[in-house]
Amino acid sequence: MRLIPRSALLAAVAAVAAAGCASSSMTAGERQALRVAAIPALDSARLMADLFRLAHDSMAGRAAMTPQNAQARAFLAAELRRLGLDPVNGSHEHPFAMPRRNSPDSVRGVNVLGLVRGSRFPDRVLVVSAHFDHVGVRNGNIYNGADDNASGTAALLQLAAHFRANPASHTILFAFFDAEEMGLLGARAFVAAPPVPLAQIAANVNLDMVARGDNGILWAVGTNPWPQMKPIVEALVPAAPVTLRMGFDTGTGRDNWTSQSDQGAFHAQGIPFVYFGVEDHPDYHQPGDDPEKVNGGFYYGAARTIAAFVARLDAAVADWPMR
Repeated sequence: MRLIPRSALLAAVAAVAAAGCASSSMTAGERQALRVAAIPALDSARLMADLFRLAHDSMAGRAAMTPQNAQARAFLAAELRRLGLDPVNGSHEHPFAMPRRNSPDSVRGVNVLGLVRGSRFPDRVLVVSAHFDHVGVRNGNIYNGADDNASGTAALLQLAAHFRANPASHTILFAFFDAEEMGLLGARAFVAAPPVPLAQIAANVNLDMVARGDNGILWAVGTNPWPQMKPIVEALVPAAPVTLRMGFDTGTGRDNWTSQSDQGAFHAQGIPFVYFGVEDHPDYHQPGDDPEKVNGGFYYGAARTIAAFVARLDAAVADWPMR
């Protein structure tokens, strides 16, 4: 599958070359503004390869506390080491135990964390996250969870690669959360025993279901409860390579996504967030959520859009007061 037409690729290369020539006469501030305004190019082939790997039948749905979940976790930790992300407090793997919903026993999981130190404000942190678990095997059927959430996980690896090569002003902590499907347990464990002080976390950007844009729309959720996020999203809309809309963060029930993925744990702690995701599709939490059904062009565009948002958020946060 070729995700980028050759003509578009050549045009992009020419634009980058032109920008490079112009940048020789720019000030440092102008070069930084150009970098923030750009829509990052990511590795589309690796993005798709990682999606297929995580959503393969051999992963058996990556349910928490299964050997296949541990296999996915080991892959993620190895990728963070390969990319050169710093461990967090000495390790990329962070075990936790959290009470199971409606049960007296605990879920034991492991979050995978990696840091890219900020170039200007290393003590202020953006947490960019995705959960890597899914629901496993039910009645003999494998629930591969390609969109939910191998898509966010593979995209997060691409964001980690991009910001490792292009460090942000603030430190970015890339968090691959476990046991989201059991009640956001990995994220809740993270904020209950944070590896960095909560007061240093400026914002959370969460990715969950970002590949199956069957209607071509990527939603940015959180601009209503956190209005400081709205101008950042609005400025990105015209440049985004996918249709980007705001919503699903008011009212009650299933149409309010504020607490329906890991961003809910941060929101509950008073930490601003934006959650990126698509609307439910017929394969949501079904055995048919397979990687072959992913729209590769939309998925690549969504990952690039989120990377651009993180860069713009990084620039905006510099003017925010400390929490």
